[in-house]
Parts: sequence; structure tokens; C-alpha cells
Amino acid sequence: MDEKNFKILKFWVTAFLAALLFLALLRAQYALAVIAGIAGMLFLTIVRSTGKLVIDEREQSVREKAAQLTYLIFAPTLGIGSLGLLVLSSDHNFFLESLGVIFAYLTLFQITLYTLSSYFIDRKLGGDGKEE
Repeated sequence: MDEKNFKILKFWVTAFLAALLFLALLRAQYALAVIAGIAGMLFLTIVRSTGKLVIDEREQSVREKAAQLTYLIFAPTLGIGSLGLLVLSSDHNFFLESLGVIFAYLTLFQITLYTLSSYFIDRKLGGDGKEE
């Protein structure tokens, strides 16, 4: 990722967090507003502390490990949450079932995206697409 794309990414993430915070406050969703505010402060603190796009080996390794750890935590949590909501929902509580279905779709999308990106990155870096 070059410097220009990094700045564009920072802008869009900051815009998303600001819009989410605004909408949460507008709709009196104070828990969401607090979480969006905290996420925004953490994001801006980390982005400003790096100052610019750093492409050394250490930074690359940190980003790879962070992305992998994020996937390893988020995918199972979302999947278990979707199964729990689908199992616990009953006929009269359509909201929980709908939320469980949405979580299930998000989990499936995330697993598919991770699998496809791993396959194509492996091929790009000279692998044959097969694990040993």
C-alpha cells in the first residue's frame, strides 16, 4: 500500500467512525456511541503515532499477526453468537432470529473472504495454492 492509498484509507475509516458516532447519538444509542468514540480515539491515536505508512519488516509482521489474531477471535465469536441466537430464538422473538441470520451471513462472508484472499496471496507469492 502506498502513501496515497494509506491516507485515503485513514480518511474513510475516520469518516465511518464519525458518521457512526453521529448516528448513534442521533438515535440515542449511547452504548454504540461510546464504543464508536473509543474505537475512533484508539484508531486516531495509533494512526497519528505512526505518522506515515511504515513498511519495514517489523511493522509488516505486526500487521500480519494483528490481522490473523483479529480473524481468529472475531470469526468464532461471530459464528458462536449466530448459532446461539438461532438456537435461543423462538417463534415470538423474530428479532433474535433475524440477528442470528445476519451474524451467520457475516460469518460465512468473512470465512469466504479469508479463504479466497489466502489462496490468491499464496499464489501471488509463488505458492501452488496447496498446503503441505
